[in-house]
This record gives sequence, C-alpha cells and structure tokens, in this order.
Amino acid sequence: QQWCHSELQFFKMGIGMFFIEMRGSTIREAKNRSFELITPSKTFSFVAESEREKREWMEALQEAIAEMLYDYEVAEKIWSNKANKHCADCWAQSPDWASINLCVVICKQCAGQHRSLGSNISKVQSLKLDTSVWSNEIVQLFIMLGNDRANRFWAAHLPVTEAIHPDSSAEQRRDFISRKYREGRYRLHHPHYATQEDVLQALCTAVTGPTLLKTILKFFSSSEAGLASDPGASEVAPGTDLCPRAQEPGPEGVYNEITQPVTHSGYLYRATGPTKLPGAKKSKEDFQRIWCTLERALLFFETEKCTEPLGHIESGDLLSLGVSRAQALTSPSPTERFRFTLELFLTGEKVQQLGSDGPETLQAWASAIGKWFTPVSCHCLLGYEFQRVGQLRYKCMLNPERWQQAFFILQKAHLFICPAEEDGAEDSINLRRLQELSLVPPMETPDKKEMLILVEMGRTFYLQGLSRADSAAWYTDIQASAGGRGNALRDQQLSRGDIPIIVDSCIAFITQYGLRHEGIYRKNGAKSRIKVLMEEFRRDARNVKLRINDNFIEDVTDVLKRFFRELEDPIFTLELHPHWKEAAEISSKPQRLERYKELIHRLPRLNHKTLAALIGHLYRVQKCADLNQMSTKNLSLLFAPSLFQTDGKGEHEVKVMEDLIDNYVSIFNIDEDQVSQMDLENSLITTWKDTQLSQAGDLIIEVYLEQKLPDCCVTLKVSPTMTAEELTNQVLEMRNVAASLDIWLTFEALENGELERPLHPKEKVLEQALQWCKLPEPSAAYLLVRKVPIGEGSCLFTGVKRESPKCGLLKCREEPPKLLGNKFQERYFVIRDRRLLLLKEKRSVKPEREWALDAAKVYMGIKKKLKPPA
Repeated sequence: QQWCHSELQFFKMGIGMFFIEMRGSTIREAKNRSFELITPSKTFSFVAESEREKREWMEALQEAIAEMLYDYEVAEKIWSNKANKHCADCWAQSPDWASINLCVVICKQCAGQHRSLGSNISKVQSLKLDTSVWSNEIVQLFIMLGNDRANRFWAAHLPVTEAIHPDSSAEQRRDFISRKYREGRYRLHHPHYATQEDVLQALCTAVTGPTLLKTILKFFSSSEAGLASDPGASEVAPGTDLCPRAQEPGPEGVYNEITQPVTHSGYLYRATGPTKLPGAKKSKEDFQRIWCTLERALLFFETEKCTEPLGHIESGDLLSLGVSRAQALTSPSPTERFRFTLELFLTGEKVQQLGSDGPETLQAWASAIGKWFTPVSCHCLLGYEFQRVGQLRYKCMLNPERWQQAFFILQKAHLFICPAEEDGAEDSINLRRLQELSLVPPMETPDKKEMLILVEMGRTFYLQGLSRADSAAWYTDIQASAGGRGNALRDQQLSRGDIPIIVDSCIAFITQYGLRHEGIYRKNGAKSRIKVLMEEFRRDARNVKLRINDNFIEDVTDVLKRFFRELEDPIFTLELHPHWKEAAEISSKPQRLERYKELIHRLPRLNHKTLAALIGHLYRVQKCADLNQMSTKNLSLLFAPSLFQTDGKGEHEVKVMEDLIDNYVSIFNIDEDQVSQMDLENSLITTWKDTQLSQAGDLIIEVYLEQKLPDCCVTLKVSPTMTAEELTNQVLEMRNVAASLDIWLTFEALENGELERPLHPKEKVLEQALQWCKLPEPSAAYLLVRKVPIGEGSCLFTGVKRESPKCGLLKCREEPPKLLGNKFQERYFVIRDRRLLLLKEKRSVKPEREWALDAAKVYMGIKKKLKPPA
C-alpha cells in the first residue's frame, strides 16, 4: 500500500488522507519530473521535485510491487547448487534472474542486457516472479548443470582481461554479453565440427533421418565428452556438488525412457488373495512365489514357463503404489514376514501385496511399476527410492473451489505434485515444515469423504484419496514422513522460523518460565521424565505442547542440551571445528569476531538459523543473571560440550561460546529495535507473572470484549507487528460479531479500568503492552475491545473537531508533585503548535511549563486514589 498524507506532521502522527492498493499496479514514466501509478481501478499522477527523486520513487514503487509477487521457492532450489549463487556473467551475488535457453543464472543488471539480445537468443525469466515456467524438470536441469558447468561451454576461452565484474557499467555489460552469447566468441567448440555451419548441417541431416532422437543424443553426448576432456574446462568451483557421471543416464537410456514402454519380469511373492486391509502385514506362509511380467498389464504366472496367467492388473485399475522397507527385527518374531513389500491399491477397495527377497529387487520393481502407470513427467523421480506414488484429488489456495487430480510422489520428507491437467502447476511440499497435518473425518466434509489438510508456511493443500483404503494409506505414510526421524538436523520437523520445533518449543517454554529460575541449565531433571519427553519430540514434535503444570523446567533444559549433544553432526559441524578453535586463539577481539562471522556464514542454512536462535536465547538468559545466577561464563561452560560434542569442557570451545553470547548483537547483526524489544520482553516476563509466550515468540494476551468479565475474555497471540486494527478484527471474528456500521476500537485500560485510552488503528499492540511492566501493578492493565458512537469514532483520530488554539481553565495535579504541589489547582492551559502550555494567568506571554504532544498519551477516567475534585 502507498499512503498519502497532506503534510509531514500528519505523516508523523500516522494520519493519512487515503492509501493506494498497489497489488496489480504498474508504473509508467511521464514527461519532465512526473510519473503515473496505474492501478486496476484508477490512475494516479505524481510530480517529483527533481529528476533524481523521480527515479528513486519509481524504483522504490517498482520494487514494492515486485516484492508482493515474489516467490522464493524456485530461487532457493536453484541456489542449492552453490555455483548458481553468483551471476554467470559478472559474478554478482544472489542472482535472481535466468536465461532459460542459455541455462545460466544471472543478476538483474545482466538480465537487462540479455533482453536487448532478443528472445531468439536469450529467453530471460525471473526466479521469483515467473514461477509458472519453472517446471520440476527445468529446475532440476539448472541445479544439475550450474553456472560453473554452463560457463565451461560459454566462457571456455574467456581472457581474464575481458571479464566483467559486479561494478561494471551498462555499456561494458552489453558489449561483453553480446560477445559471449550473440557472437559466441568465448565458447567451447564441438570436437567433431569446426564451424557453426558444420554443426547446423549435422543437425539438419539428423532431422531428415529416421533415428532423430538417437542421433541428437549421440551428437550432444560427444560434445559432453569433448567438454570433459578439455583441460581448461575441468575445474569445478569449490564446494559445488555435482552428480557423479556414473549416475547420469546415458544417451541410450534416455532414448529408451522416452520411446519404449516399461517392461520388467522376475519372481516375486504374491499374497494369496487381495485384502481390504491396507498395511496389514501377512506372514510368509500367506505368500506364493510366482513369475511376474510387466508389459501392457502386470501378469502373474505360476512359473516363467507357464503361458496361462493366474491373474492380471491393468494400469487403469491401479490407484497408488506403496513401498515398504521394514527394518530388521532385533529379536525373532513368532511369525516371519517379508521386510520388502509392495502394496498395490486398486479400484474396488482392493489391495494386492507383493514381497521380494531384497532391497535391490524391491527398488527395481517399484521403479518399473511406478513408471508403468504414471506420466513421463514423474519418471525422473521414480528412479530413486520413494515411499508412495499414485493419484490424489487436491485443492490449493490458488483455486480453492475446484478439485483437481494429479499424481503425487512421496519421497523422504517431500511430497511432489505432477498435475494430470495441462493448466496445473508442478509443486512440492516440504513435510518437515508443516504447521498443520490433520485428517478431517467424512461426516465433517461436504462430500462425506475423508480429507487430509496440509499447511506449509502459509500454503494450504486439501487432499483426497480415490478410495477409503488409498486415503488411509496416504495419511499414514505422509504422517510418518512428516515426523522427525534420526539425529540429523536436516531430518527434524521445522517451525515457522525454520528451526527445529524441539528447539523452538524448549526456548519458548524456558523464556516464559525459566528466566527467573535460579541455576537454570545447571540443575538436572529426572532421567526418566527426560527420556519420555525426548521420545515424544522424536516421534512428533509438532504435537508436543509444553505446559508449566505438566513439565518441569529442569527436564526441558536437559532435553534442549541433549538434543544438541546427540546430533549426528554438531551444530558447529565437525568440518569447521578446527577453524573455530583457530578463531578462538586470535588475540585481537575485532578480528576474532569478524572470523566468527565468516565461519557462521559457512554453516549450512539450517545450522545458521538454529545457532542464531539458541545464542539469542542464551543472550536473553544472561541478561537476567541477577535473577537466575547464570552468567555468560556459566552458560558457556554448560553448553560448549553439547554444541561442539567434545568429551571435556574444551578451553577454546568455551571461549567461542562466551564471545558469541556476549557479542550476539554485533555478530548476528541484530538491530537496536530488536534489542530494545528483547529487553522490554525480559522486563515484562520477569515482573508480570501472567505473561505467556507462544512457540513462535509471540506474546499470548487476554483481551476482553466490551466488559471485563470471564465470559467476555478472548485469548490470542499478539505478534510484534500486529496493529490495534488487526487485533480488533481478530477478536470480533473469534466472537462471531456480525459486520455492521458500528465503529469498534481497542482500548488500553489501566488501574483495573479506571483509566483508558483508544489505541490508534495503526498502533503496534505489543509495543504498548510491553510498557506495562513499568507500571506499579502490571496485572491491573488489560486490553478492551468495544464499540463507540459513530460521531465520536469518526473524529477521534482525524481531528475533525479540532479547534486551534484550544485554551481554558483546568484543575490539575502533577505526578510526582513538583511545581503544582499535591492538590488539584485551577490553572490556565493553552494548546498551541502541538504543545500544551501552562500559563500563570490568561494574559501571560511566557508559559511556566510546556509539554510536547507528539509523543503524549491521553487517558480518560477517574483515578480514585488521587482524590479528584469531581
């Protein structure tokens, strides 16, 4: 939104004339110093004071419009190849544009020059805006190729003197990009064709031949072989993980993948009859060894020599395929079962189970059957291990009213979507990042069918199986994949802040209830309770709710330390451990802290964010050391062995922890506003016992509707950015208050309701609530939502009835008593130039006292203990 204010002073007061909704808007340059903002409903014309300001305004507005449309998912995937984190042309960091046909990731400045080449040479697309063109296959291509491999072709013969850099001018970029791509001056030549004409002739010959695909694959594979043999193109950027050559499909494999039907055959063990109980594990005695062939249909024979099939399954009858790789049992079971099984979910609520002798056979059959009944767009994922593949009906927020059908592939912690319809968009869901995973029973859905709801980072998906058995199997597998598995940091369930939920929950609980707890982190909990709580987090951290009545502070602190101690790779990583020790030995503090920053940026993103959250928490704990007796030194001694996973305390590791905690603000680039808010929160939490903190770090506050009664109380989370207007609307929605012409406002009430003031609709609620800790009785303050008369509400913040200047006699008293004494006295006051003036008498020119009204808060009511005169 672009807000417009009549004057600077109204901007400072937060009073605007109107705002412009910029979603879907465009900017158009006009003559001289003017430009136009074109919205879907109106066109606004603006005139800047100078050409420079005009450019700055246009750039700022264009950036704001683009930011609303940004989607970082594609960019983050492509940046997972470290070579793509730098522009392929000028080496600028974090490039967010790409040339689709040239297979290079480029920065915004270079993208502009690529456009000047024309779309016949370079097709430029944004990684953040044009997400519809980024199919899974194209994204995988950019990840696998990377700018380094692309430049081994485009810039194989680039002289160092002709390279450009991030600060190069537009003219230098244009000339370089034209030489590089239009003229092809630096590119690697094909080993068998000397000129461009020879290459084109070979391609033309291939087009007219009968074996086009084989010829094309052979042509490009020989080029790739030449690239690999080129001594100048063999260097790979440090830290770039490329797929091993042995894992890449050869030309013949690609040809067969596209042109030939899936075929497979071999012995499997088939359950004696289809069952209607998905997941029911049968003993080996219930299986019969048979010969299976997969061609147009899946056929079952008694032996490989038999010609009459025992049964068959058509591809159209198969709804989904489940793959089970059970762990080996530590103790013998009374009933021997197959560890490696396939479950084929068929129409008519039938399930066919097949068993295999080993994981290799299982994977071969799973891949073959998966490719047999799915479109080619799914095949690139089915060559790897997966848990389930099949069709589901789904809805998403882009089209919430319409059910679509697509093939879904469950692979580790990701659910991939390959739409069956042409207008559908390919997508993927990271199940570790789910905020909600729930199953809606049939009686609560309009079509009386079970529905699975997945909420991931603000996106909501509704899924339905094509049969009851199929739905149940999908829910079980998705729930298992969404749970935490193992001790690797990457395998943990993640919170909204992209850190493990177990860390987020423990930090929130300890912040809420442990800051005043003497000896926090030093006192040990009960081993039995810690073990149970740890198992609950490991099983499904999303559903673990820590409560002070059910959990001990010492147990939660031990769980947090134990989680870091048991990580597969320490949070600081084994690879960087020697570098951390070397950094701790640097005598110069500024150089030492700068080295810490470099090492933190070398950590994986998840390690970086988790470490920042933990150090921020420990910084908060030591700020309350006068209450909990836990100084930076004490915390460092306790946490260094867990975070570095050292046997002893480790002198260097403790030094690192001390530096990180004491210098948290500068090392992690925390701004002053965040520090001030943290101090206010600490003060509030340690002085106001009724404060609660949610897992996300938001305060949980009680708000009353119209009057302070238990039945009128609403409990809700208040984030640092929530405004009074948003809080008002949320309370009315939670209490189902029907929309009307009434004006509802949020009031801040003090002294148990004796004093109150209306909050400005744009005022930050949490910012005000945090000030209550400075009151003599913080618990006597609360928030109240009530309606006000239309006349009063309409002029409350607009100044419609303002008279200037305002003057008259008032009875007043000052706290603490100074000039006016303890009693109320009648004095003459004037409001002029946004200041309140106290005059000795009406004729006085110079005021005795004056107060600026810009930051003043006006409360209305009767403060009884002051014994007012009326």
